Parts: sequence; structure tokens; C-alpha cells
Amino acid sequence: MSKVATFFGLKQANEDILQLAGRLAILLPIVSATIQLSTTFFMIFVAEALGGGSYIEGLALVGVLVVIQMGIQTILDYPTGALGDYIGQRYVITGAFLSFALGFYLVSFVNTSTPFLYLVLIYALMGLGNSQMSGSFNAWFDNNYRAAMPGDTERKQYGVFWGKVGMLFQVVATASLIPGGILAVVLGRSWVFQLQAILCVVIAIVVMFVVQDFPEVAAMRTERPSMSEYKNLLGSGVRFLFSSKFVKHLVIGGCVLMSATMVWGNLILFPMYFSYLLTDVAVSSFRTVLFLPGVVTSERSGVWAKRFEPQKWIPRFRALQSGGFIFYLSFAFIMLAFPPADTGVMMQVMIPFTQIIFLELPASNVLPILFMTATFVFTGLFGGIAEILTQRELLDVIPNEIRNSMYSLAPTIGTIIAIPQIALFGWLISVVGFPFTLMIVSIVSLCGMMLVRDGLRHPKPVLEDKSETSLISKEVAAD
Repeated sequence: MSKVATFFGLKQANEDILQLAGRLAILLPIVSATIQLSTTFFMIFVAEALGGGSYIEGLALVGVLVVIQMGIQTILDYPTGALGDYIGQRYVITGAFLSFALGFYLVSFVNTSTPFLYLVLIYALMGLGNSQMSGSFNAWFDNNYRAAMPGDTERKQYGVFWGKVGMLFQVVATASLIPGGILAVVLGRSWVFQLQAILCVVIAIVVMFVVQDFPEVAAMRTERPSMSEYKNLLGSGVRFLFSSKFVKHLVIGGCVLMSATMVWGNLILFPMYFSYLLTDVAVSSFRTVLFLPGVVTSERSGVWAKRFEPQKWIPRFRALQSGGFIFYLSFAFIMLAFPPADTGVMMQVMIPFTQIIFLELPASNVLPILFMTATFVFTGLFGGIAEILTQRELLDVIPNEIRNSMYSLAPTIGTIIAIPQIALFGWLISVVGFPFTLMIVSIVSLCGMMLVRDGLRHPKPVLEDKSETSLISKEVAAD
């Protein structure tokens, strides 16, 4: 057995699957490093520009921009996913990174005098890129994995592989956080955005050459879609979603959980970081500390997932995961008991031989930061296992010809659910504060988990490869 097969847990691997695994294992970490470079300060940078130097003053308008971005993504997510199913995922992935490249380049010129419509254009480009990106890599790999690995009937090797890829993703993401923060301090945030633009163009070019389908997968597509065929493909994914209660509740429940995560990531997470940690480098360093345990849990999640029965354990892990019911409640109580302080005795750690502040925070913020770290580490263990168990359940349920569209439909639904929440919670935060807002978000997450649990109680659909599309319509009629 080759070293690649051993590392990824692909015991019955042939040359095709090893080549496929190697390409994905290289591409995804590079993508992670490129995107992660500025995640610590991207939103804060825009908020400061809108708020005349104060990110708190600019948060309300950032919420408007996020809603616009999500609206664009919602409109285009599913159609671009269906397009990827028909013409191949490499084309939509390439389009995604060209959109990201232009967006990062434009944001590098943002300042306090930038017109709001200029920022609308940037967020629209990011929404366009996200709509093309969502589910495309997964769909490309899954379609080709099914063709190359028919012997992995229980999809346990599949789960181990994704655990290893997740580990690589986390390692590279972790390694890029502190350099991103330091580059922002030394050279400026705008310079980092321009670097990301260049890297996105490089990735777009590479994708066109390496994201290729096996001949048997490519042969499943016709040469070009007619408008009527494309519309039928769009409808097939929606019909399939409602073809059984198993699929409907499992997918929509996951979308509700996803919507709560969008609220957390777009409205709460980074303002919370900066309120306790104050500087780019400090926030980047803290995020690095949080990512390190995730490297281990991501690698082990695929192995550990083999020990758990999906129907019983997916709901439990969804409740305990990062972005789950317990997670949001824990942060609500931490912020309620230990509100952030920006005055008092300050602790500073300098980077050796420089004048760059590596870490600066009030001494009174140390205890809540320790509690936050413990919460992130504990809950981070469960999300990866839940995701792999869910992927195993859906791998042989979704027909190949609509796989990308289904993987795009889920984020679309999640975004639709998240948009009114972001509008509501953006206002609510200014009225009741972060702790009580987090309590309400936890209830949303709990509702998603309950839907997932209900879906897993229904019979799992079984599809035959030879007539997957016709079977969709039969299931819809029977339901």
C-alpha cells in the first residue's frame, strides 16, 4: 500500500482514487490559506471605513452589506450548482476564484471616504464567488469517488479520507492566521488584500487544469444543456429535497443550524474577539491557539466516526458541536458573567527584536478568554464527527447528476433562513446586547437539531445508479 493510501485511510485504493485524493488534499489547504489570511480583520476593516474609524459605529451598515451578499448568494447559489452538475465543477470553481480576486483587489482601496455603493459591489462579488464555490469541490470529489471506489460500500474509508483532508485544511488555516495578522500590522491590511487577489487568480488557473472528471463521470453529461434541460435540472434538485422526509428534514435541519452559524460569524464572532483582545495580531494569535486542537480533532474525526451509529449520534453531536445549542448558551453565560473591559491594568507581549505588540489585553479579560478557549476546544470535537456521519448518510442517497445542485441548495436555504435573522439580531444586539442575543440564537440552533433528529427517524431512500433521475420523480409521486 502506498504512503498516500495509508495516510488517507484508502485501503482498497486504485491509482485513480489516489490521484483524485492527492489533488483535493493539495487544493483545499491552498484555498484555506488564501482565504484565511484576512478573515481576522476583513469585517473590522470595512466596519472602520464605514464608521469613520470606529468599527462599532460601522457594524449596522456592515449588516446591510452582509444581507446584500447573502441575497446575491441565495439567488445564484442553486443555479450555479446545477450548472456545475451539467458542465463540470471546474468551470464554476474557476469563476468563483476570479470573483474573489476582483473583490479582494477592490477592497484594498477602501477608506473612510469610500462610497457605500463601492462596498455594495465588493460584497456582491463575494456573494457571487460564494455561490459558485459552495459544494463544488465536494460534488467533484463525491461523483468521482463513487465511480472509483465501488468497494467502499459502507463509506467508512470515505469518512476517514475527509477527516484527513479536514486536518490538512486546519493545519494550513492555522499556519496562515498569525502571518496574516503580522503582515497587516507591518505592511498594512490593504497589502494583504492585494496578495489574496493575486493568489485567487493563481488558484483559478490551477483549477482549470487539475479539477478533471474520470471518463465515466464525464460521460454522464450531455454535450451542452438546452434551456429546457437546465430548468429541468434545477427542478430535479428541489423535487429531490422533498422526495422523502429523511432527506427533507435532514437537509433543512442542517440549514437551520447553518443559519445560526451565519449569524454568529457575521455579527458576533469578530466584534467579540476585538472587544476582548483589541489588536489584529492578538486576535490572530488567539485564533491560532483555537485552531491547533482542531487539527487533531479534524484528523481523528473520520476514524472516530466509524464507531458511531448515525441515527443515534448525529443529533447529539449537532447539539454539542461548535455552532450548536450548548455552544451558544456557553458564550452567552461567559459574556454575561465576564463583560469585556478596555481599561485597567494592561498585559503586553512583544514579538522579540521588534516593536510589534504580539498580545495586549486588560488583565481582567484573561479569565473569560480562558473560558472561551475551553468552550471552543470542547465543542470543536463534535462538529467534524457529525459532518462526516451526515456525509456518509447522504453520499449514496443523492443522485450524481444533481449532486452539485443539492450541495448548493443547502447553503441557499441556509442563507434564506439567515437573512431575516441577521437583520433582526443586528438590531437586537444594540438593544439587549450580545449575551441575550446569543441565547436566542441557541434556540434557533436547537430547532435545527430537532429537525435533523426527526429526519433520521424516517427510512433512508435507496437509489439505483442506472435510473437515478427517474427514481426521483417516482419518489415524489409516491410521497
